[in-house]
Amino acid sequence: MKLNRREFLSLAGKSAAGAVIFAACGLPEKELIVQSPVEMPEDLVKGEDQWYATTMGDFPGGDGIIVRIMEGRAKKIAGNPDHPITQGKSNARYDSALQMLYHPDRIREPLSRYSKGGNLNGISWTRAIKEFKDALNTGGNITLVTNPLRGHPGLIASKFASHYGGLHINFDPIEQGILHKTVEDIFAQKSLPHLDIGNAKSIMSFGADWLSTWVSPVQYSRFYGSFRSQSDRGYFIHVDPRMSMTAANADLWLPVKPSYEGDLALGIARIIVEEKLTSEINIEAYKKYLSPGFLNGYQLRDVSHRTGLPEEKIKKAAHKISEKTPSIVFGGGSTEAHTNGSFNLRAVYGLNILLGSVGVAGGVLPNPSSEIDDLPASSSGASMKEWEEELSHWRAGNVDTVIIRGVDLAYGLPNFLGVADAINNVKNVIVFSTFEDDTTELADLVLPESTFFESWGSDIPEPAPGYPVLSMQQPVVVSNSRGFADVLLEVSEGAIGSTQEKMITSTITTLQKTGTGSVRASAAGLYKTGILQRGGWWNTNYSGNISGSYRESSKTGEISTFSKTNSLGEGTEFHLIPFVSNSLLNGQLAPTPWAQQNPDPMSTVAWVTWAELNKSEADELNIDEGDILLIKSTSGEIEALAYPHPGVQPGTICIPTGQGNSKKGRYAENRGSNVFAILSDQKDSETGALA
Repeated sequence: MKLNRREFLSLAGKSAAGAVIFAACGLPEKELIVQSPVEMPEDLVKGEDQWYATTMGDFPGGDGIIVRIMEGRAKKIAGNPDHPITQGKSNARYDSALQMLYHPDRIREPLSRYSKGGNLNGISWTRAIKEFKDALNTGGNITLVTNPLRGHPGLIASKFASHYGGLHINFDPIEQGILHKTVEDIFAQKSLPHLDIGNAKSIMSFGADWLSTWVSPVQYSRFYGSFRSQSDRGYFIHVDPRMSMTAANADLWLPVKPSYEGDLALGIARIIVEEKLTSEINIEAYKKYLSPGFLNGYQLRDVSHRTGLPEEKIKKAAHKISEKTPSIVFGGGSTEAHTNGSFNLRAVYGLNILLGSVGVAGGVLPNPSSEIDDLPASSSGASMKEWEEELSHWRAGNVDTVIIRGVDLAYGLPNFLGVADAINNVKNVIVFSTFEDDTTELADLVLPESTFFESWGSDIPEPAPGYPVLSMQQPVVVSNSRGFADVLLEVSEGAIGSTQEKMITSTITTLQKTGTGSVRASAAGLYKTGILQRGGWWNTNYSGNISGSYRESSKTGEISTFSKTNSLGEGTEFHLIPFVSNSLLNGQLAPTPWAQQNPDPMSTVAWVTWAELNKSEADELNIDEGDILLIKSTSGEIEALAYPHPGVQPGTICIPTGQGNSKKGRYAENRGSNVFAILSDQKDSETGALA
């Protein structure tokens, strides 16, 4: 048998453990530095460092990482050089995540409140489990609220809710299903597709800050490196009212007027069709799903007027993506965050059919569904319409027990929903959390949850890199906290499984029987060791199909609607654009000082909430940098420091998420403002997602 260098090192270095073969699977070949012995790291006090492979559960992208352990303490996080998502690449958020593990303000023990409005008091885990069981056994309706989950945590959450006849509902303050719905409508894919950016010759992205925070930034940044490594560097166009980090890297930035991104996409489509910039086959495929005259309202002059973009730049964009092929067009973020968000995204992704970019290298490629039955591979937040309905049941007293995990619901939902009043009408409110936050303030029972360093788990990265990946999460340090999924298994007394580790072991056994993927071993124990050592399982031999069936939106041509501001008093109207903080995300990393002090890459601001607005417009309003702005909506008001600069579309005000927490530890408490609080009661007209 011929061995490559990786296989030789793994066999030579682990001969005592037996034969485990690691197939390179097309990934970069590196020395084996990831080790996962049976003993816990705390048992290895040798003065030597050990590296363990795991994954960052609950963070964007499903990044595979390695953690450096020295005498039982985690010292460093880096990208796993073996893992298909990271391939050794990292971002600054890794270091901030490490600070969450040893944060002085972590919840150290379960907390119980004797009565509504009373004080939280420390209790033992034994008593906490009993109170949890008592709440479940009193009967009545149950709702389980989590962040979007995949892999084993998602499976366990779904089974738990089903076992107790309850509802499992996901919450994400930004992504509420428009992107997934668009992908399913156009490409017949349940999971987000693989965007083959690295092999494209031109890219056009709409709204999605994919080099910073959108979906899978580490993976996309790797692809971007490949894209720019081509002989002609490729050509990159970004459409966004705000100069984001992604826009700053573009060859052509188009600062479109908010909510007119779909008009721009259809205007570009009309140019391509009229000037026959693509093949007749592609044009016919695109026209197949459009009604006659569908593009009549998108003449260049009209589109230029609506979008605020010069005609010559719109034509330039159309020619670039048509002539430099293969090309890829995608969008999300601010592009979908309007009452016509579905219309916008459908117009954007439909361009791939017109350009012949569906199912080809450098275009939109299929991603597999889960390799294991029942293990969820895709997830997104429920729409605001669904949340309004669910909260109405809480408010009416129709739900007796609410279990919340992975989200700060009272922080992330806008004021107009009255979430605190709804939660206060629920008899039993149980919250899993690492820190006290706005939601734990309303809880009857608070359970300290393990970080991803301390518990078992798995994740199916979304989007996958074009082939199946199952990332493994293993405990690398020990604490008094417990994993969310394992607590659910414990209180359900084995009805849905014993422990998460045993469920993962069963899944690994199933994978071994397939005889495919990145690990080979003769014995089950060796196979599990190999997968943990590698950080997961993947199979680069996947090949799947993807269709392209663009259909005009049922709300074609509908103009985005806005909240009425007549009752708010004196002031100037702006279009509010919340954007995900590069360092704090949506508040997940707000407790950590490293994230707080990490300057925003565009404004260099740290520790505070700022508001970006157009420099010329600010001059007209006599607003200088650092002035305190009072920003009002029909849902409330917040303060932010003014940051005028040229890279903002006039008429817009852009505010980062992540600050404005009333709790969450000493570094985040009462710092800045919460932009989620003032979002108004406006929804996407097709999906009901928050606009």
